[in-house]
Amino acid sequence: MKKLLLIFPLLVFSTMSLAYYVDSFYTDIKVYSDGYMKVTETIKVDFEDELHHGIYRYIPYKYRIDGKWRKIRIKIISVSDELGHKRMRKITRRGGYLYIRIGNPRKLVSGLQTYVITYKVYGTINFFDDYDELWWNVNGTEWTVPMHSVGAQVTILGANTPINLDARCYTGVYGSTRQDCQYSIEGNRVVFDAGYLGPKENLSIVVKIPKGIIKEPSAFAKFMNNFVANIFTILGFLMPIIGFIYIFNKWKKEGRDPIKKTVIMVTYEPPDDLLPAEVGTVIDERANISDITATIVDLAVKGYLKIVETESEKFLFFKKKDYALILLKDFETDENLTSFERKFLRYLFDVGEDKGISPEDLGAPEGKKLIFTSTLKNKFHTKLIKLKEELYKQLIKKKYFPENPETVRKNYLLAGVLFMIVAAVVLFITYGSIYPFSIGLAVTGLIWIIFSPIMPRKTRKGAMAAIKALGFREFIERAEKDRIEKLAKDDPTIFERVLPYAMVFGVADAWVEKFEGIFKEPPKWFVGTRPMGLVYFSTNLGHALHTISYSMAYRARGAAGGGSGFSGGFSGGGFGGGGGGAW
Repeated sequence: MKKLLLIFPLLVFSTMSLAYYVDSFYTDIKVYSDGYMKVTETIKVDFEDELHHGIYRYIPYKYRIDGKWRKIRIKIISVSDELGHKRMRKITRRGGYLYIRIGNPRKLVSGLQTYVITYKVYGTINFFDDYDELWWNVNGTEWTVPMHSVGAQVTILGANTPINLDARCYTGVYGSTRQDCQYSIEGNRVVFDAGYLGPKENLSIVVKIPKGIIKEPSAFAKFMNNFVANIFTILGFLMPIIGFIYIFNKWKKEGRDPIKKTVIMVTYEPPDDLLPAEVGTVIDERANISDITATIVDLAVKGYLKIVETESEKFLFFKKKDYALILLKDFETDENLTSFERKFLRYLFDVGEDKGISPEDLGAPEGKKLIFTSTLKNKFHTKLIKLKEELYKQLIKKKYFPENPETVRKNYLLAGVLFMIVAAVVLFITYGSIYPFSIGLAVTGLIWIIFSPIMPRKTRKGAMAAIKALGFREFIERAEKDRIEKLAKDDPTIFERVLPYAMVFGVADAWVEKFEGIFKEPPKWFVGTRPMGLVYFSTNLGHALHTISYSMAYRARGAAGGGSGFSGGFSGGGFGGGGGGAW
């Protein structure tokens, strides 16, 4: 144990001594009169006994200055060693940085290595009223290793006479105002020296240049440079506005019904003899489960089905209700039924099971088909999708809709979701550097998602049918008792014939209450476990349809800086910089 305690510090020290470092980082900058700069970085890295492929250097080309994005242009001229021999390189752009990976991925090196990077830059000169300025981050604040020597020199070219330059320099981590550096001015050249810098520490240099030496870009050129640099921010702001205007106009032209405002007149019959499910779908442009289940009552009224309430022991004295559907007529070749109704009956009796109980046990004629609605669970939900499609198809064929409303909703919804996915992908692959664009794209997607439910439309015929249907609902909901008595006397079938429509409208209870005292017995097509009056029938039927709709739909789970370097400068506040490391 004592030996281990003695050896441990030695192991730690030896590990620390193996860490590579930058022996020197020297930058030579030549500033031309047209505003271009030629930058040559000579980076000497001592890997000592460590093995690496080489280094990577990343330089930002997008900067946040005074709340706006500013973009500089960088063009790599060469990457070599100290003798001018080319080094293998890979250049990529992401997240507002130019990444330069230097080295051979199939070869490892150690010891002292020299990397010379030469590139051309445009857009780094700050133009003020009284002077021009170069503010440049020499090595950057993102290196994680120490640098034993950091320096730079800036040469202003194109001046015919001696010029009066001034300079500043700053050192330390980002935001530091330390000035642990020296500089000397020699005519049109300024030499900077910072000596040793620790990890994350940078040398920022500032050169003040008299007006007229550097050609200032025209107002249009500045505008275009700012426009290009901020194009994604501009797009991020404009996209939601354009997206809203586009989809709003699309809704006005294609999403709104042809008949916008009209007086609703009370009617006493369903529009165009439409089925209850068709009426419900035309009104809200959706084939809901309530529209589908109302079809069971409608088919029972027409004599095709009988609904029988049953009870079974579940636990102790508690009993669970189930409902048997007995098929009374052959429907496959019946021309009185629509294709939707035939499919509905076919699916019910193909999927449902009789649980070993015969129709005679429930008071039905021998040889009839029987199913229990509880057996539809986990099986009928796939048929439900097909039934909705058939209902839409039937209404399109009858020219109530120009196209499938569900498809229209899904298309706009998917487009909105796609916008949001693209926004997330852009945000990820750009490392958030153009986040205003991503946010704008995501907001545009959200707008489309919000609009998607109201984008389907009806034809003129469909809009008229919806208006008549609302008039029919007014009759069901508001008809006076004496009016109901007269209608029931003239047409004894009116109660059960209108009941499925009342269910679709959500006013079945109001409709049943109007017949209390007029009809004392419930319809023959519903058989309860005990004798019942009309109100009790309504309660039981409501419970039955709720149970049936639940069974049909049930599916189990599992099925940067800114301003001037002379007025409040700091380390990392200028152009250039970035960082690097070994790989």
